[in-house]
Amino acid sequence: MTPEEIEELFIRGAEIDRRLPDTARPARLKAQAMPYVHDFDDMLGWGTDRLIEERQAFWDARSTRMQTKDVAIWEECMNLIVLVSRERDRRCLWAWSRSKAGGMPFNRWCKDIEHIHRNYGNECRRRASTEITAHLLRNALIDIHNSENSALQDTPEIGDKSANIGETRTYSWMAPDAFTREMQPEAQDFTWANLQNERRRQRQARKAA
Repeated sequence: MTPEEIEELFIRGAEIDRRLPDTARPARLKAQAMPYVHDFDDMLGWGTDRLIEERQAFWDARSTRMQTKDVAIWEECMNLIVLVSRERDRRCLWAWSRSKAGGMPFNRWCKDIEHIHRNYGNECRRRASTEITAHLLRNALIDIHNSENSALQDTPEIGDKSANIGETRTYSWMAPDAFTREMQPEAQDFTWANLQNERRRQRQARKAA
């Protein structure tokens, strides 16, 4: 499966998830209306409009009723999402799928719930689908560990250079000590006249020698 097919599968799984009950218990009975099958004698006086409504209700129930294959697709999505190593990538993939299925917009979810930028959320979502594809293909040409290095890194990229680590450096010109002058006593008492006199004495000493 390609990453695009993985995303389409998760969108379908999110649509099914929205139709699942919130709890494991059946829905509470709100009104007692026992269904029964009408025989031909009952339908004789209905007319055309009533028959159309009856047939439409039948087909609507068939289209909205949860089927076994729908639950199988939802379970497959739950099994595939476990293959993603980073928790944030899993959340972004599922939130993006729910937004495509009619849930909360992905842009608002990134801003209000996850507190990240939408572009970074899309990057996490694509990384999750790519990682699932790599696990399914088992292709040695696809490095499934790339996802570990594609997010925002706290450590520098030259972390293997030990000589460059641990040195105190100024990363911004707005740092408080960026332009602080180092205090040197000899620089405070410097005058050009003293320097010229010292050079003249050195020349005279060389001539006398």
